[in-house]
Amino acid sequence: MARDRIEPCLYYICAGQCSKGRDADHRGYCQKCGKYVPRVKRKHINMKKQKVEKMRKNERY
Repeated sequence: MARDRIEPCLYYICAGQCSKGRDADHRGYCQKCGKYVPRVKRKHINMKKQKVEKMRKNERY
């Protein structure tokens, strides 16, 4: 799944309910739906990159 599609859909109500009339599941069909619109657009931090940078910073030769 794309990294920018982690946020719940604007039309997602709860498990199995979508205001567009589809069987919605936050982790499944809802985010693959053609009508998907994220509630919030925010930038996600690359945690893997941060951990690698932290390890490199602490390395000693």
